[in-house]
Amino acid sequence: MNREQFGFFLKKLRTAKENGQDVDSVVKEHENENVYFYNDSCIKKILASEKNIILTTDLINASLNLLGADRVAHPKLVNPFIPGELGYRNVEPDLLLTNEREGGYPRDRISIEVQHESNMVYRNRVVLYVSRLISNMVRKNDPPVLENLNLISFQFTDAYPWSVSRNYRHTVQLRNQEQLLYYDRQTITIVEVNKFFAHADTFADDRSRLAQWLRAIDTLNRESDFGEFANDPVFKILQSEVKLSNFSSRYLMTVDMSDFDKSMAVFSKQEQIARKMLARNMSPEEVAEVTDIPLYLVREIKKDMELAEA
Repeated sequence: MNREQFGFFLKKLRTAKENGQDVDSVVKEHENENVYFYNDSCIKKILASEKNIILTTDLINASLNLLGADRVAHPKLVNPFIPGELGYRNVEPDLLLTNEREGGYPRDRISIEVQHESNMVYRNRVVLYVSRLISNMVRKNDPPVLENLNLISFQFTDAYPWSVSRNYRHTVQLRNQEQLLYYDRQTITIVEVNKFFAHADTFADDRSRLAQWLRAIDTLNRESDFGEFANDPVFKILQSEVKLSNFSSRYLMTVDMSDFDKSMAVFSKQEQIARKMLARNMSPEEVAEVTDIPLYLVREIKKDMELAEA
């Protein structure tokens, strides 16, 4: 299922429960279909399960473009999916792993996130995740020896407009005004999913492992012929794990937004209003007064709009 189809299915499931109908029969009716992989609850059940660690490891290495001895080899789930539990969503990452390295190297701490909407709050949220993950690395009164941090964000809106960047994968690190790397242990990897498919002709010859993953996931979400990927042992597991039959009605009924996500949704609506007002040449000061969005954020939104039009 694509995102819209999966949303319709979840609505159908809730309606059945409200009407006193058998929700398990609703799931049974669709059991041979695929869930929408990028749904928070679905991706957590699939990638945060111990039995699917081969999937998670392969996706991490593909996203970070790690090869040979640099690859993540023995990741451990910090917050694994536990069968029978409904899970809990908050402002912490849904998928968090650590990876030990030999030779005295600091271990890796890796987080995977998915974001469908575009607003200023989400960028702040990514940085919030980074700061929280870093703060959790050092115990009180211990020397601040940090681990290698990699936050991987799959985004469905462009972090960088096509006119600015023809890449769909971006590595964000601490650099100075001359773009010289200052610190190499803190990295945000942004994967622009929609950009990859919106410019499919440009990336047609891209045979990287990340490109293969994006195409395989998209094929499953569209319920298309998976023959191209069927002989790949990793993707064969993925094809099996996305089946709706693996998800209980009890688990699917818990798919909901946290309070933080709800506040983000409210902000997103206000941001849309702000963009319309700015498009009509209203001043940032006027927009801030009407929408209650802080003036500095309104100015950032305006810069984003100008950059997109460039």
